[in-house]
Amino acid sequence: MDMAGFWREEMRSFPHGGQGAALWVVRREGEGEAAPLSLLFGWASGRARTRGLAARPPLASFMRAMAGSKEELTRQDGGASLWVEPLLFKGRTGGCLGIWFDAAEPWGEAVFLWGQRLASRLGPLLQQLTRHSVETDGQGTGGQPTLFPLPTAVGAAPGPRRAATVYRRGSELALPRPVTVPGIPGCVGVSEEMIRLGRRLGPIARSGVNVLLHGESGTGKEILARALHLCSDRHQGNFVGQNCAALPESLFESELFGHKAGSFTGAAGDKTGLLASASGGTFFLDEIGDMPLILQIKLLRVMQERRVRRIGELTCRPVDLRFVAATHKDLHREIQEGRFRLDLFYRLKVVSLHIPPLRHRPEDVVPLFTFFLKKRGWDVGGMTITENALTALQTWPWPGNVRELENEVHRFAALHHQERRIRLRHLSPEIQTGETGRIDPMDLGTLRPLEQASEVLEQYLIRKAIAATDGRKAAAARRLGLSRQGLYKKIQRYGMSDLVMSRKGE
Repeated sequence: MDMAGFWREEMRSFPHGGQGAALWVVRREGEGEAAPLSLLFGWASGRARTRGLAARPPLASFMRAMAGSKEELTRQDGGASLWVEPLLFKGRTGGCLGIWFDAAEPWGEAVFLWGQRLASRLGPLLQQLTRHSVETDGQGTGGQPTLFPLPTAVGAAPGPRRAATVYRRGSELALPRPVTVPGIPGCVGVSEEMIRLGRRLGPIARSGVNVLLHGESGTGKEILARALHLCSDRHQGNFVGQNCAALPESLFESELFGHKAGSFTGAAGDKTGLLASASGGTFFLDEIGDMPLILQIKLLRVMQERRVRRIGELTCRPVDLRFVAATHKDLHREIQEGRFRLDLFYRLKVVSLHIPPLRHRPEDVVPLFTFFLKKRGWDVGGMTITENALTALQTWPWPGNVRELENEVHRFAALHHQERRIRLRHLSPEIQTGETGRIDPMDLGTLRPLEQASEVLEQYLIRKAIAATDGRKAAAARRLGLSRQGLYKKIQRYGMSDLVMSRKGE
């Protein structure tokens, strides 16, 4: 087993925040409670790193937890916490996972939930693990190893002791290198959500079927559409896109289908429509939910017959097209209210892909920040970001998604063009303070816009579910039809930090 790769992958999703954290994995070598413990993995960030905690596991706490096969959570001086979880192997306690963290809520709860998931994976693998420490690995970092690799210090000696010079960075992290999502050309990200999407995209692209993309505004639906084109057998053909909300209805038909000279007032010459221009390639219809009904009927005929007739002509021309459509609207509701055709919906939705909003994948925020800086021509080598700025960026809900993040980068570049260190004070005021303007979820009787009302209702139901399950968030998540991580993400999104204080039954 490649231990360096194994631990980099496991630590990639560690919820970085607060003043620091340390993690240890130990294994009992032999039978009986008197058998010695072997430290398999040690890692630290922030205040824990400067104190050298990675090499100093709390052995007494480990022995107590393993003797009783019970987890142990203790509060320590200065507001830090130590959580210890026994690791089971073939029905017996074969080792222990320990996490020390100094983080206010909701980061403390995020660390706890992350540790529980890691413990469940480590138990079956415990006997296969060999000793490996990120603290002695040249690729290690003080936060999230695969996201924030620190550069080798100038003059550092080669070999395993090199890390001693690298890790003394205080509360700063090197900006991560922007990484393209495997399988999605042109898309930057490291989150598990985007990696899973990348795994699905290749086979779907090669199949040639029509695809419907769902996602909020600004999530990158056109990038996904282009990736479907580039990964398909049609990549030699044209990729032609049209935003259905950007054209008035009077011009839409002419743009899509083209026209013959003299067919209407102002038609001075022949025009090849977008559909004919995309023949042999991919045609992308962005915001398909805004297409007028009369044009939906004509588009449906093109999809059925694979033929296009220009305005003013009697003959049809064959076209060979693959359709990709995108929308942020609920098309099922649009169909029920008579604004979208059911038959067109099923023609487009051979395969449906959902693009998660940026608030559901906070680990992508800083790589994207770096990417947009490089896109503006910045040399990001050697640039750093403070931990509190990183925390603010990752906890902001990004209602405008990636587009809003790009605008934040433009703001930073315009106002702080000489800076090599990104600090909290360099960010927008609302991101610094975390003020999202959300309203009391218990106030359901106030008339407000429907988009706000849906958020209010979600918050109300989350509180009701957690209260009904006596604070057991795993049980509340099941009642709501969510995973526990999905419930936590919603709690974080809505800033409901008071709900993550209790861990009864977790």
